[in-house]
Amino acid sequence: MIAFKKNVEGVLLACYELLDSPKSDLIYADTLEELKSKISFSGFEDDVRTLGFKPVTNCSDLATRILGRRKSRMFQRDPGVEKYIDLVLRHSSCNPVELVHFICSCAGNADQLYSGKSPTGKRFYNYMRDVTRAYQRLCMFARPDFVNGILTVEVDSPHHIGDMFCRWLAGKNPDLPVYVIENDIAWIGNGRYIGLENFTNVRSSFIQSLSFSREDDELDQLWDVYYDSQMIENRRNKRHAKQLQPKSSASVSEMSRRDRYKVERGIANCTLDEFNA
Repeated sequence: MIAFKKNVEGVLLACYELLDSPKSDLIYADTLEELKSKISFSGFEDDVRTLGFKPVTNCSDLATRILGRRKSRMFQRDPGVEKYIDLVLRHSSCNPVELVHFICSCAGNADQLYSGKSPTGKRFYNYMRDVTRAYQRLCMFARPDFVNGILTVEVDSPHHIGDMFCRWLAGKNPDLPVYVIENDIAWIGNGRYIGLENFTNVRSSFIQSLSFSREDDELDQLWDVYYDSQMIENRRNKRHAKQLQPKSSASVSEMSRRDRYKVERGIANCTLDEFNA
């Protein structure tokens, strides 16, 4: 039996082993504890090769050995093989065992991942595109807010992209700690500002005890007041605003919901006199 971790390295190592032993059974897990439980339940405890739980492999070389080098692209912006596998694994409907069998069926031709010539290939390609669009939607429309001085956003996506978005958000705000809440997990970026690892994940309940302060936190609230005060009603283009802030994006964060409310209902009366309050 081939037991592998549900990550890029685990999938590639499982493909390599399966090509060498085509009759092997496959099993996967996110953690060693989960894997031990699955193996115990399966009854195949004697002959199990565990792969991907210790990062010692050069994934780029391994991908080239299994699939060769790409010759063409279906679209110019299609990701490389490793990124393709990573995005597919993040899809809520992805079965890693089926993905391993599909990669092996490509017979050393990386272009088969992108061609969509088989129903399975088309489905996995669409998985990759679905996750990419979901991630791009978060980057465009998720509006973080300050909670205890930390840039915070709660994401609502069927796919597992919270860590991707957290890395992007941390890169855009290198002077602030950020955290992204994804169900019961919180991904923390720039954690060095609050005494944690620079990038890590914790239980979402833990973040309530975290705080960070800086002198210019009031500037963000001041910007909201300034922005609202400068809105000119007779120049408001409601149709264009709805295109820029579509209703389907309103659920990705609390601030995007407020943005959508402004699009539909307008901005509350506000004047520059509030700056003198």
